[in-house]
Amino acid sequence: MNRILTGALVLTTVSTFAQPEQKGLFNSQSVGTKPTAVQLYTQGARFNSPVWLSQANHELTADEKRAGLSLVWSEAKYNFAYFDKVPNLDWDSLYVSYLPRVAQTKTTEDYYFLLREMVAQLQDGHTAVFPPNIEELAKPAFATGLVEGKVLITKLYDEGLSKQGIWPGLEILAVNGEDVHAYARRAVRPYISSSTEQNRLAHQYDGQFLIVKKGTEVVLTVRDQQQQVRTQTVRCTRTFLEANVNARTFTFYQRPDGIAYVSLDYFDHPSIVAKFDSIYPQLKKASGLILDLRRNGGGNSDMGWQILTRLTNQDFPMLKWQTRNYQPAQRAWGNEQSWTGDQWIYRIHKKDTADYFRGPIAVLTSPRTNSAAEDFLAAFIQAKRGILVGEPSAGSTGQPLIQKMPGGGLLIICTKRDMLYDGTEWVGKGFQPTVPVSQTLADFYKGRDTVLERAIRELKD
Repeated sequence: MNRILTGALVLTTVSTFAQPEQKGLFNSQSVGTKPTAVQLYTQGARFNSPVWLSQANHELTADEKRAGLSLVWSEAKYNFAYFDKVPNLDWDSLYVSYLPRVAQTKTTEDYYFLLREMVAQLQDGHTAVFPPNIEELAKPAFATGLVEGKVLITKLYDEGLSKQGIWPGLEILAVNGEDVHAYARRAVRPYISSSTEQNRLAHQYDGQFLIVKKGTEVVLTVRDQQQQVRTQTVRCTRTFLEANVNARTFTFYQRPDGIAYVSLDYFDHPSIVAKFDSIYPQLKKASGLILDLRRNGGGNSDMGWQILTRLTNQDFPMLKWQTRNYQPAQRAWGNEQSWTGDQWIYRIHKKDTADYFRGPIAVLTSPRTNSAAEDFLAAFIQAKRGILVGEPSAGSTGQPLIQKMPGGGLLIICTKRDMLYDGTEWVGKGFQPTVPVSQTLADFYKGRDTVLERAIRELKD
């Protein structure tokens, strides 16, 4: 089961999207039979008309803008899986209110900002609009984050920045003269597609913070640990393609006390399973295991489930899922909408079921633990293999429908509700940690990882 590589509108290039598998439910056909003309039309032109493939890199006409808005409205109206989570949202009225607004936008860029604002009101991390030419957008070559209410530079991706006076620990007070929190509320928050406040804040001050056209300079007002305030001009050069590729990191080490640490930062490439298998012989000797999923934004759920088979010898429940079963005749008769779905269990087929890691496990989580990473958490919890340490996860998963938009943009709509095997939902909530703990300012300035150190103590107790 593939997941689209996004969570809460983490802007990414279209080329990095995992295409969802389409088996059985929608594409089943009897062997030796040919699809009818009606089936061909249903599977082809009716849903994939070339009319939406208008050329990129041109300013859209008012008619194209209205057509794109109508596409967003209709795809969500008939496919979105979570309207019940936004009970006060009148989707039809919202559509009508945006019709004159989209036609009045000056540029295609402004138009896509408006679509993002509209779709964000569905409050779902797997339902979003992506503008065209994402490769032209960039951020500064450093990471930021909210630590005890302060916006900090947390990591450098270009060590050359230190020569310019930029280093981890600097507090950002203002962006282009505007208070940093006011900037984040005005320029970032309205366009975030997310189902939880913890994930929304993560993107407000990290994932979508300081996104501008590549090469743009941003003036930051910063304060160092000596309370000295200064302005710092930075150029935004780190593109999203670069960020996604470089995010595929894997770290393994074993501490002197026997506890092993493994960072699983991605599930969007099969190399993560191969890397885990490569250290598995050493891992089996560990007295305890820490799996760090705090930076894992998702990918392909099966990657995580394959790793989990190395940590148990028992079949484990994964998900129960549902999708809308829209039937026009039932609507005409005034009947309630129905749902269809299934439940999945991972069946472990090992030659030697005794070959698995048996020690205690702690999984580190954060509001950026999203999508396929949360599917891993779902199975991990149901397999009863350990504890979660850290902050609540993003609270978003599902199967997005992918639709191209006029001008080269992209629309995704979450079409599937996922929940635990017993029906318990985490979308809109996130998985709550067994041991809640967050990074502290004092530890950050000392170079200590508050969450990791707590997990180590938990495994030792």
